[in-house]
Amino acid sequence: MQGNIDNEGQLSTRFNYRWSPSLVTKTQIQIAPGPNQAMVQFDNEYTGNDFTASLKTLNPSLIDGGLTGIFIGSYLQSVTPSLALGLESIWQRAALNQGPETAISYCAKYKGSDWIASAQLAAGGAISTSYWRRLTDRVEAGVDLNLQFAGLSGSGGLMGGSIRKEGVTTMGAKYDFRMSTFRAQVDSTGKLSCLLEKRVSQVQLTFAADMDHFKVRVFSLLSSPLLTFPLQQQAKIGLAISIDASEELQEQQELASSAAPAQIPF
Repeated sequence: MQGNIDNEGQLSTRFNYRWSPSLVTKTQIQIAPGPNQAMVQFDNEYTGNDFTASLKTLNPSLIDGGLTGIFIGSYLQSVTPSLALGLESIWQRAALNQGPETAISYCAKYKGSDWIASAQLAAGGAISTSYWRRLTDRVEAGVDLNLQFAGLSGSGGLMGGSIRKEGVTTMGAKYDFRMSTFRAQVDSTGKLSCLLEKRVSQVQLTFAADMDHFKVRVFSLLSSPLLTFPLQQQAKIGLAISIDASEELQEQQELASSAAPAQIPF
């Protein structure tokens, strides 16, 4: 069980319980000041010999006289030692005065000796593909591609209307040092992110940075040629410090606290 609270009063807790070697339940609760800022999530996952099934619920409720919330069920079956096929179904209802919405997506995963490739076809024409490979014992790299064809499943696309295509490609790498780990990624929108984790004895330092620096804005003026002005760069920097008290350190502290106080010689 783990919980934390920040200076703005937002409370976050996590609780995991393993019912058996195959079944585990994960619970996450977030409470923040203000209306409609609470979130409850339950995740139940069952792992068989050659399959994995899970049921995830987000903000389930029966208080209003009906079922509301988001429910996600997924099933992944191994067809061969390397190939796995599965599907995911989503049922969601924001309120009783709104009708429920459902969607089904299909996925496939192929695992090689040192690489993994996966693809997912979601409802509405969204396609996601990813490729990960271990280059050396310390270096890993991967690429992820997300394509969204808006209007592909609607009447506008069937009647000859325009289909809006959007896509984002992300490339990332990970390098393991002897006492630290460095991760970095960049996507096609110009967003650069990096994460550095370093462990010193019982203290773990985490440094994260995120920056958007490729965005520009173009204005067309009647009396002037086309002008280009750079947007204000958006950057975020974070630092986290985690102290892990091992069992040995806890035992030493307990022995020190239980020992008799030193005699003052005056």
